[in-house]
Order: sequence, then C-alpha cells, then structure tokens
Amino acid sequence: MYLSIALRLHVNVEAFNAVETVGNVTKHRRAPLIVSTGGGYELVFVPAVSGEAIANAFQRNLVKVAKLVYGAEGLKPPLTPWDERYEFVKFMDGNHLTQALASIVKGSGSIVERKHKFEVQAIKESIVADVAGFLYAEEELPVKRTSRVFTGYMLPVYDAIKAMAIEAQFHARHVPSETGAGGQRAAQMIYYVEVASAIYGLTIGLDIDGIGRTSLVKVEDVVDPKERFRRVKASLMALAGLFIGEGFGAKLSRFTPVKTVESAVATISHPITFTPSPPQKPDYIEDTVARARETTEVLKRLGVKDVSIDVVALTAKEVRGATKVSTIEELFKVVIDKVLARLSS
Repeated sequence: MYLSIALRLHVNVEAFNAVETVGNVTKHRRAPLIVSTGGGYELVFVPAVSGEAIANAFQRNLVKVAKLVYGAEGLKPPLTPWDERYEFVKFMDGNHLTQALASIVKGSGSIVERKHKFEVQAIKESIVADVAGFLYAEEELPVKRTSRVFTGYMLPVYDAIKAMAIEAQFHARHVPSETGAGGQRAAQMIYYVEVASAIYGLTIGLDIDGIGRTSLVKVEDVVDPKERFRRVKASLMALAGLFIGEGFGAKLSRFTPVKTVESAVATISHPITFTPSPPQKPDYIEDTVARARETTEVLKRLGVKDVSIDVVALTAKEVRGATKVSTIEELFKVVIDKVLARLSS
C-alpha cells in the first residue's frame, strides 16, 4: 500500500529555506525551472524549499506523535536519545551507535548477515530510522535503509509562475549600549532576510508496506502487527502535521508565513506505487483521477486483479472517480480511515 499526496499552497512572506549568508543578507533558496511559453520554453529561477527541509519537519513531527501514540498505551516509544533531540544523525558512524548496534558491527558472522542484523536492530530501536531511513557509512560494514517517505522540492506552480517574488527585508538587532573593555559598542546591527511569496506545489509519498520491514538484504517483518499498526498511525499523523499543525520550514518564530492549502489530491494505491500528477499543472486533480482509472484498467488487462487506487480530492469542482472533501483536515480524516481500515483487514 502506497499513499501519495499532492497539494497547492498559497504562501505569503516565508523564509522557509535559507541556503547561505552573504555579508548580512540571508539568502532564500532558489531553483531553476523550465516553463512553457506557448511557442517554446523558458528558464526561470524561482523560490524553492528543498525536500530535505520538508523531510526534517516530518521527522520532528514523527518524534512528537510517537510519544503520543505509544504514551496512550502506556508504552515507551522506539526513539533514540538523538531522535528526541531532533538530531537526525540516525546511526551515521561509530560515535552514534547504540550498544546493541555497536556489538553487531564488531561481532562475528558474514558481512551480509551482520548487515541484515544491523537493519533489524535499527528498525526496532528507532521509528525515525525505520520510516525515514538511515545510512551507517563506516567502511567496515556500510548499511543503508531507503526512506519510506518520498518528497521533492516545493516549487511554484506553472500557471502562477509570474505571481511570485523574492525580496530582502531590512531588520535591526539592538545591542546594549554599555561600554566594555573594548570601548563603545555599536548600538544596533542591521541585517536582511530574503522572503518569498508564491503559489507552491508539493508532492509527498509514504510507502506504508515498507514500514517495519527490512529491505537491504532481504524483506521480512521486524515488528508484530500491533507494533506495525502503531508505526503506520504515527507516520500518518506526522504527515498530516505538515499541513494542519506546526507546518514545516525554518525561521517560523519570526517569519511564520500566511499559508493556505488551496487544493489537494491524495491517492492510496495497492499493490502498486501510484503518484498523483504534479500539482504544478493546473489540471493536476482531474489528470490524477483519469490516470488512476486508466492505470487500474491496464493492470487488470495484465492479469493483476486485486488492484485499487482510491482518490481523495480537496477541490471546489466535482470530480467523478474521487471522494470530494472541503478542507485539508477532512482529507486527512478520510485518508487515515481508509489506510488503517485496509491495514486492519
């Protein structure tokens, strides 16, 4: 089972993703985008938010909701001390291993056997490493687990490509005027932060089947069905929190943006991986519904009978073939109910 969500977000005055400081100017991330001009194509540089920034927010949410989900049952959540501090190093080297993982690295057995044991133990000890992946990069026993969360850059939509801007905002930071040993200090320090406004499109996916299961050496369940159910539930809540909770991005304490979800479409597919059409396209919801219908027919003709692609759409229009909702909160309610119902069956 695979869940994927594509959204359009109307965002004004955000500093979600800075990339560098040039003097006293904090620069906003930019990305190249090729857009159609009707008679050809044009290269434009647009404000962007990286997939790493969005994935970091997802992992922070996952830590928070894991404590709620497990705490409700009186259980200790599978979190490492680094997870709880939002330091998502995730067993990257010998200095960031738990005792059990360090013993596997130094233990006996073939490299293949120890790699599998390492992944099994890492999944058990950290829901963050399980869902968001990890890379232990030491030469003696490199171990990689691909993230079960997939996201790309958040980029402006094609039909509003001219309705965007990046502007440096002037600020002043006050410094106490008392003199010190070094003499009179400047009373103020000026600085600039680039902020952007745009209609953004974002697509994010969750490989539900991969949660709680190994993948590097062989595929097998690591946790029991009840534990897997908890982990999927926590992952769904963390995903929802990106859009109905604290959100994502940097500088939220002073640059909390004016943000609205304009439209969205979610797909729940089984047994294949199906992703909605890019929300940068104006007709992405209708296109997603049509593609889901055609994909199902193609697979049935190939003999794949147990195939389903459920579509949930947040849109003002009526779209045949999709469950229509009116708010992003309602969309996640429907999605969570559908996923957990299928998981329980």
